[in-house]
Amino acid sequence: MNDFKNILIAWISSASSIFTAIETKTLITIVSAIILPILFFTIGKTIDVLLQIYFRNKAEKDSRTGRNI
Repeated sequence: MNDFKNILIAWISSASSIFTAIETKTLITIVSAIILPILFFTIGKTIDVLLQIYFRNKAEKDSRTGRNI
């Protein structure tokens, strides 16, 4: 549910640029209004998941070795 909410927030925040792209009908504005928000969301989500995996593995490793940092 949290991911769905984040996607909706991303789309709502880019609504004005999407309307502008539709009105001007140039390819670069359409790409920047529609493709770039999706691309940035995907990159951000990938980084978020990779960091969660890294910190979870680090916590498991620290608990096995007895390190409490």
